[in-house]
Amino acid sequence: MAPAPVLFCSHVAEWGGAEAVLIDLLGELDRSRFAPHLAGPSTGPLPDRARALGVPVHDWPFGANRLAKWLAIPKAARRLRQLAGQVGARVLYANSAIAGYAAVRAQGPSLPCLWHLHLVAEAWLLRRGVARAAGLVAPARACLTRLPAAVQARAHVVPNGVPERCFRATGSGLRGELGMRTDPGAELLVGILGRLDPQKGHEVLLRALATLRAPWRLVVVGGEAFAAGMPRVRGYAEQLRRLAAELGIDARVSLLGHRTDVPELMAQLDVVVVPSVGTEAAPRAIAEAQAAGRAVVASRIGGVPELIAHGSTGWLVEPNQPAALATALQQLAEQPEQRQRLGAAARAFAERHYRMAAFAAGVEAALAATLASQARGADGTR
Repeated sequence: MAPAPVLFCSHVAEWGGAEAVLIDLLGELDRSRFAPHLAGPSTGPLPDRARALGVPVHDWPFGANRLAKWLAIPKAARRLRQLAGQVGARVLYANSAIAGYAAVRAQGPSLPCLWHLHLVAEAWLLRRGVARAAGLVAPARACLTRLPAAVQARAHVVPNGVPERCFRATGSGLRGELGMRTDPGAELLVGILGRLDPQKGHEVLLRALATLRAPWRLVVVGGEAFAAGMPRVRGYAEQLRRLAAELGIDARVSLLGHRTDVPELMAQLDVVVVPSVGTEAAPRAIAEAQAAGRAVVASRIGGVPELIAHGSTGWLVEPNQPAALATALQQLAEQPEQRQRLGAAARAFAERHYRMAAFAAGVEAALAATLASQARGADGTR
């Protein structure tokens, strides 16, 4: 039997967590069962990586700002139907929210939409759009809690996979690069990794570290992705530099920007912090840090408690509470054996839940179920 063509849809070409998950999937997908195509902007990190994997990219442009993207949805839906016809697509696979709104408009009796929900479905408009999809994939149960039971019944909870590189990564030289002391326990090396965005809680972390008694250094890894469509992101790196200076800690804070050696950097950190203040589904940085055997401190928000068992595979703190975060970091600075214990338990959890083969198998099961449901609908059976 020939593989079923699947048209993956993304309205963005920039690089973020959802896009990394998509590329992971495209790289692991069983090509004997599914033939992937990508509909999206034709230039940028995402389409470049898709082409490198041998995935055909079909131009599907959207406007430059958020309003233009919303206004483009009806036209984008028509273009999706056209592309689906050209490639013989059996399923539309929406990987971003705006792509999802277009894909559910484009779906029909012989062209179902499977929506990969990377967000917690809180907003009314998102819940309404998601409810129209033939099927859902979500990395955490928290993504689905506000959806009707009938919609949740069509959902597949599939934890995001982590590339093998994250499990195997080692690194050295970061402490020297930062001018840190290299003797064990001299300074706590803390990292926050991911795109620069106020919702990720960088400012909370800076305020927490400013009160820490133990010696520490912080590396901030990530760039201002999606700045064109998100005004809050533009200039955020400079805002962080100003805040660090105001707090008198700028000499201990290093903004490294976008890096391609994130797994190797992660492996050298003592603690990874995910202090999000905006609702998170399943932050990729947590899974990658756990795969690397790092101690993780994260906000108790959204789907994060599904990734971290407090005190066992990591540490949870209430969001937007610098004092609580500082207390957790001080304890981990003073107790290296606890850091090691949390990191070892996190690594064992990652081995059980984040292997890429299991992630791909879960999504393939969702694709197969969507196709089977569509076939039953086509022949009138239930």
